[in-house]
Amino acid sequence: MISKNINNKTDAAWNKLHNRLEIEGLLEAKSENKVIRAFAKSTALRVAAALVILIGATLYLTVWNKGSETLLSVYNSEESSTVATTLEDGSTVFLAKNTTLSYPKHFNKERREVRLEGNAYFEIFKNPAKPFIVETELISIEVLGTSFNVAVSNTSLPSIAVNTGRVSVTLKSNGQRVTLLAGESAVIRSGSLHSMPTEDLEQFSLYMNRIHFKDEKLSDVVRIINKNSPQLSIELAPGLEERFITATFTGNSPDTMAQLICVALNLNYTMQEGKVLIHE
Repeated sequence: MISKNINNKTDAAWNKLHNRLEIEGLLEAKSENKVIRAFAKSTALRVAAALVILIGATLYLTVWNKGSETLLSVYNSEESSTVATTLEDGSTVFLAKNTTLSYPKHFNKERREVRLEGNAYFEIFKNPAKPFIVETELISIEVLGTSFNVAVSNTSLPSIAVNTGRVSVTLKSNGQRVTLLAGESAVIRSGSLHSMPTEDLEQFSLYMNRIHFKDEKLSDVVRIINKNSPQLSIELAPGLEERFITATFTGNSPDTMAQLICVALNLNYTMQEGKVLIHE
């Protein structure tokens, strides 16, 4: 559901979008063989209008060179949105507010290393030959393939919680190291790492409530949606995987997300049992 305060801000954007769709003849909904071409003037389309004014408000991308290496830095300034970014290896990082992720454009042959300032949720693509390293001011985290949440900012007890897989955490101040399995957490208290069962399981799903994608491949966006919405999957017709999209989704169902993707990229979708197919 999109909150009323967002709807109240979208009138101007709605009028502009509505006029464009009307000119292009997309407001007359057609249904042939269950193929949906567009929306009428509805809540869903007002959501699309809301995206017009939200896009670009949450993400800053910096690129610089360090010798022969190209480095990138992504910063999420939005108070209420998670920024999802996909790395070169297929790993996905969900950045909380006021969080910066710095990483090389191309990982080296031995390891995949990123630096985090703030809080983020990681879903790491498994590669046993190339460990994934997350460096923060307080701790260093080494993983092979797993998902975990790092909360080191705006908290009296910095922590890491493992959702799937296994991670190794090293406290930089004294070299203390602990290994965490799925369902376990570690907190920094009194200068030491303390492991314990994870009590707050909602911390993993909170990142999915409101996700902002900026110039992400459509295949990566669909992969993230499907992984977190097992009840209904989105499929892409061949040739659409490499298209790029910028959008914000707030608590939407997969079929609504598919509709919004089609509005943004001027595509169609077909409802089938258990899935939504997006196509030209």
